[in-house]
Parts: sequence; structure tokens; C-alpha cells
Amino acid sequence: MGVGYLKLLLLCLAFTVVLLGCKGNFLHKNIEETREEPSIKKEKIGIKTWLEVPFQIVAGKEVIPVSSLFEKVNVKAHFDKINKTLTLYIGNDQYYFIHNVPVIQRNGLLLSGSKDDFKIIENQPWISIDFFKNTPGIQIKLQNNKALVAISKSSKQSRSNYEVTEATYLGSVENVIDMMSILESPIRGANVDTIPSHLPGAKRSYRNGVHEGMDWYGYSTKVPINRKTEVFAMGNGIVVRADHKYNRYSSKEERNSELKFADDTGFTPAYILDRLRGRQVWIQYENGLQARFAHLDRIPANLKVGDTVTADTLVGYVGNSGTSGEVNGNNTELHLHLDLLYKGELFWKGLSQDEIIKILTKVFTS
Repeated sequence: MGVGYLKLLLLCLAFTVVLLGCKGNFLHKNIEETREEPSIKKEKIGIKTWLEVPFQIVAGKEVIPVSSLFEKVNVKAHFDKINKTLTLYIGNDQYYFIHNVPVIQRNGLLLSGSKDDFKIIENQPWISIDFFKNTPGIQIKLQNNKALVAISKSSKQSRSNYEVTEATYLGSVENVIDMMSILESPIRGANVDTIPSHLPGAKRSYRNGVHEGMDWYGYSTKVPINRKTEVFAMGNGIVVRADHKYNRYSSKEERNSELKFADDTGFTPAYILDRLRGRQVWIQYENGLQARFAHLDRIPANLKVGDTVTADTLVGYVGNSGTSGEVNGNNTELHLHLDLLYKGELFWKGLSQDEIIKILTKVFTS
């Protein structure tokens, strides 16, 4: 009887030790999960732990400071105060924003957005909560008047409208021609302009020292260029920007002040360069090519962001928006400026002027 009682007592003691050890481990884990940082609170909702971050409402959108995402979630960022650009690195994806530009660049591809997705408040970058609704890797929501952020448990990455494969065409004339063979002339019957000063890469004493795209003037393309001249989409793609509401320069003085700032800075900041392009339409093509149609006079009312276009889709009319001619109130500088890019990079980088002429002549000559 004494031996049996002793065995029972030892068994109870062993069970108690195991139970206390498990409880100790659970308590330690719970403390680690709920530890509060000085500036960011954690709140447990359901089975997830969410971080509370500050937010404001600007222009009707809830925005959070980019700094609140550092270290706490898988986000890195580079904010360029001069260019007013922001690059976000979320998981394996890279997002690029320009102040007041309603387009987001994701891994080089253009996605339609809102100019209010990226705001600068007290010289610091803020991002709208709306942007994160379709962004894999992060979850952000408003609840009980709080902004809460958590890392998504899903490892799947959503795909954009077009699946684009990497190409090694840069520096190869044949590959560039093949890549651009999907395009037709943006102006019916117009010859491609090969005047050296009108070519992509032509030297300039302003705007970062180079001409980013090509110009289509009446005297050089052999067709009448005026405000009735139609501009077409050139190929199959998706409209990612259409400036129906255009914020023109209010005066010569305003435009000149931005040009002076660029001159003093030594280069033209990205947000100023965008304003100098005037009214624009941007298209993302199926194979990764991109077009920026600039200085447009007007855009068809039925052309909308998200529309699928073909080579025969009218996207606008030639104008002089953003130029000195516009602020001077005359018809000087009437022309189409066209930038062609591949995954965010100007197609002509690394090519000589002769190679650029060969490409453009081959692609845009019927």
C-alpha cells in the first residue's frame, strides 16, 4: 500500500512539472507576440496580429506614412525629394511613383493609378491605403478608426494585365526592330522624322541634356500638322493614362520658374518633366513596349483608362500643351512628341544615332 501510494505521488509530481513547463513556454510565446513597440501598437484580431500605424485623410483618401512600414513589414523604400519620386520594394516587387502622375510602375510595367496614391506631407512620402488593396504581400485596413497593417500569409503574386518575359534586345538593332514591329505610325500618312535634333537621344541644353522621344512636325513628316491632326494608338494595348483633366501652366512665369529650378538643380526633376509633356495618353502594349503621347490638344471623351486599344484607335489630337507656345497663347510648337519605352526604360539607350534612324525608318515606313 505504501509503495503504491509513493508511485502515485511521483506520477503526479512528474505531470505537474510537464504542465508547468508547457505553460511557461506558452506564456513566453504570448509575451513575444504582443510586445509593443514605442511608436506602433499591435492589436490581435481573429487569428492575426495587426500593427497599428498612423494615417491621415488627404483629398478624400486615407494615407499612411511610408516610414511606418519600415522593419515591421517586408517593405523597403527610396524617396527622392528632388525628383519627387518614390520606389517601394515589397517582397519581390518594385513599385515606382512620381508625384501627381496617375500611373504606377510595377516591375517596369505600367498600371493605372491615382495621382493621390502618393502624397508628400511635410517633405515625407505617404501612400494611400487604396493602393494596397491590390498589392500582394501586404494587408492594410481601417477598423474602429484605426489603420492596421499585416503581412499577407499568401505567397502567391498576382499577375498584371500582360505577362511579359525578359528580353535582351537592348543594344541589338534587330531585336529592337522585332520588338517594335507591332507598331504602326501614330499619324496617318506621315513620314518618320529623321532630323537629328528631333530624334530620341538628341542632345539638348535642357531637360537632362537629351531628347527622350521623337517629334512629328508638319514640315518634317510631309503631312499637315494642326489641331485637327489625329493621333492613333499604333498597336494593341491598354490605356493606363488619359489626361481628360489637364493641369496646364497658369502663366509664362509659372513655367519659367520651374525651368529655372531645373536649371539651378542641374537636371529636370521627374515631376517637372511630366508637366512639360502637357496633356498625355500612355499605353502599355502586349509585349512590354510603352508609349507616352505628349503635347496633345485634346482627347476623345470616350477614351478611358483601362480601355483596350488597337492601331486604329484614336487617342487624341496634335497640340502644343506644356510648351512655350501654349503659355504664350499662340500656335507655335504644334507637334506630337512620342516617347517609346520597354518596361520603363527608353528603347534607344545604348544605341547610336544611325542605329536609331535605322530602327525608326524600318518600323514606321509602310
